[in-house]
Amino acid sequence: MNQLDNYSVIMSIYSKVCPKDLEISINSILNQTYQTNEFIIIKDGELTAEQENLISTIIKQKKDIFRVFQFEKNVGAGNAYNKGLELCTNKWAAIMDSDDYAAETKFEKQMKYLSEHSDIDAIGTNAAEFINDIGNIVSTRTMPEYNDEIIKFGHGRCPMIQPTVIFKVDSVKKAGSYQHSPLTEDFDLYIRMIMNECKFYTFQEVLYYVRTSDDFFKRRGGIKYLKPILGFKYKYYKKGYFTFKQFVKTAFSSTIVSIMPNKIRAIVYKKFLRD
Repeated sequence: MNQLDNYSVIMSIYSKVCPKDLEISINSILNQTYQTNEFIIIKDGELTAEQENLISTIIKQKKDIFRVFQFEKNVGAGNAYNKGLELCTNKWAAIMDSDDYAAETKFEKQMKYLSEHSDIDAIGTNAAEFINDIGNIVSTRTMPEYNDEIIKFGHGRCPMIQPTVIFKVDSVKKAGSYQHSPLTEDFDLYIRMIMNECKFYTFQEVLYYVRTSDDFFKRRGGIKYLKPILGFKYKYYKKGYFTFKQFVKTAFSSTIVSIMPNKIRAIVYKKFLRD
């Protein structure tokens, strides 16, 4: 096996994250079979005393790997991630959501693949979604595996599951890093990376667990949700990323899903947009 590169983990934390969930998430990174040498914590605004105590206690255990940056006010995930990218000293970085869970072999398997495929700019994995407890899996997401399949998929929906991804820091920066794009910051980044001819791969194994909730489907309905989605897709139609046919198809799908009743939307997500 080739020598594995080091990688950084960027985690943005804000005040509404449950401390217990945060502890599980951080420990899932610290317990990896191939560990990071740089764990960057971005405090997105003032945190609670319980969160601060937890972070301080954990950092004391492994002072050498942690880097912490504090924003005085909440700036949003995209800006927080960009600050993390500025602080990275490794070639590779991963975004870790502060209430999710990474399987202990996730980074070893991904970094091993990257050591054997030097042309890849970003590698993701499949994911499971759970409510309250990791044992309560409600759905799984299986994504396209190879670059051509991923790019094709990306002309309709976001081609990667963002928090599963390890990406080449320089490739993200060359694509413009995270930019203001309400509800679509991840998709926006990956479109720009695709337009920059980056190459992708998705590890065909569930190695990441996404915390979700019963109101997940409600948040993806209504005109307030639909308007920025359509604006985003129209922007990239004008830029030439979507053909007219692709734009009409993806815009129509988004519209139908957004305006349907919550119960039907939940069925559509579970039956057609998840495994």
